[in-house]
Amino acid sequence: MDWLWVLIVAVRAVSPAPDDQWAVRLAELDHVRERAYAASDPSMLDEVYVDGSRAQRADVRLIEDYRRRDGRVVGAELRVLSCRLLRQGSGRARLEVVDQLGPARVEWGDGTSTPLPRDRPTRRHVTLERDDDGRWRIAAARQVEVGS
Repeated sequence: MDWLWVLIVAVRAVSPAPDDQWAVRLAELDHVRERAYAASDPSMLDEVYVDGSRAQRADVRLIEDYRRRDGRVVGAELRVLSCRLLRQGSGRARLEVVDQLGPARVEWGDGTSTPLPRDRPTRRHVTLERDDDGRWRIAAARQVEVGS
């Protein structure tokens, strides 16, 4: 079923809808994040996050925790279910995103794997910042309660 998400991202990439363009940017960043988890390489997160962001520190801690226990997380793909631009400036954008973690698992050094609990859709406010090279990075992400 992973091909379906590839198709959605491809269709959104050629879509003129601004919100879809932000969803594609997030999907691209998340693809790198997913690879960092699967490779157990937190340095790859430098391509995803503004340096030193709280979200980056949380991901680094989680990757390192699994690595210390001889595990790595595979399939940690956040699927963007909806994305709406709330505010945009020249180098910042704030989005309201509903996403859901795909079917992830931990692969252990002994060859076994453990499925991670299924996630429910979560609404977040995500702030992106454009770096000096024109690339967008996640500066902040916080969960938002319904009605906020």
